[in-house]
Amino acid sequence: MSTIAHAEKPLAIDRSAAGLRAYATSLIPTLKARAKETARLGRLPAETIADLEAGGLLSMTTPRKYGGEPVSVRTFLEVVAELGRADASVAWVTALTNVSTWSAATFLGEQGAAEVFGDGPKARVVGVLSPRKAVVKKVEGGYLIEEGLWGFNSGVYHANWDLLGIPIVDAAGNVIDQGVALIPTSQVKILDDWNVIGISGSGSSSVSVSNVFVPESRVSSVSRAIGGDYPSRHLAQEPLYSVACMPMLAIILVFPALGLGVGALEAFLEGLPRRGIQYTWYTKQAEAPVTHLMVGEASAKIEAARAILEKHADAMDACARAGQYMEFRDRARVRRDVGFAEKLIWEAVDMLATASGGSLAAVGNPFNRLWQDARIASLHGIVCPATNFETYGRILCGMEPGTPFI
Repeated sequence: MSTIAHAEKPLAIDRSAAGLRAYATSLIPTLKARAKETARLGRLPAETIADLEAGGLLSMTTPRKYGGEPVSVRTFLEVVAELGRADASVAWVTALTNVSTWSAATFLGEQGAAEVFGDGPKARVVGVLSPRKAVVKKVEGGYLIEEGLWGFNSGVYHANWDLLGIPIVDAAGNVIDQGVALIPTSQVKILDDWNVIGISGSGSSSVSVSNVFVPESRVSSVSRAIGGDYPSRHLAQEPLYSVACMPMLAIILVFPALGLGVGALEAFLEGLPRRGIQYTWYTKQAEAPVTHLMVGEASAKIEAARAILEKHADAMDACARAGQYMEFRDRARVRRDVGFAEKLIWEAVDMLATASGGSLAAVGNPFNRLWQDARIASLHGIVCPATNFETYGRILCGMEPGTPFI
């Protein structure tokens, strides 16, 4: 258990956009100090969860009807990026918990939402859309998941609900749609198999279920959601729950990486005065033109990624406020640019790591963790640049996109 003190918390929580950003910034020193322990645990320490909860950072997408104060996509970006400056694992869990909570609120009708967000502990939802295995049977009143396995269930150690992808079948067992089921984590087995070199504190373990009944009220169609047909009509007055589905699910995956990129640049510049360049006349790396070039280019890549993400976050918010579902081509463009922003961030961090020289090989070098976290963050299937570029290119060339996830 950590002996590091909690961050100071205000007596009254400021839930404004500026207040949430300021609170996230206030946690940075504490989260940095806990980073090694977080990586060792393979999940966020209880103290970190308490700090995030105290500032409302794990409930930024909880509907107002159920006691939350939902934020804009832009504020979501800014808060998670601030956490990413300190520890990508903390930012990752915050992003995935909030987007899964958003999904639960958006994908369910009023009855299902009441079951998840109503009486009882505050809902903290995580999830995985694509199952590795899911054997489902249609039964009276709902569905029986006879057996199922899902990987990379980020934040599951700290959740009380799990949103898991399943095939929706008819009474004869024919698959008629792809959906999600909301299951209490008390009915989910965590397999404790998260043992990785990057973002290791996210606790993204695999999970399984066996013979779990899920009522109709807590099962929803992903296909309908992707097209903007949300069952959450009782939340129609809240713009956040009208944001386009795949743009939301995709863009939030780059929020932690953006903060990580900013943190990597800060860490590089902080250590710069102490370094020379071996086998040259430069006793101070900060005086070398090659350093200036690399820092200039890396900073440009990070700021370009931020501009791209902010532009799309603002567009998503604007469409939702206007009650318009984002057009198909615009949704595809978000997915393309999510890949491009991730590519820019990874290139920037890798460039700074290269400029760090042979010392990067040391296990104790803090930049080592940043580099590994950045690499792992860039490998998620939804942010893969090559896939996203190909998908958008197919659309521009008049072909089908090759994926329903747009």
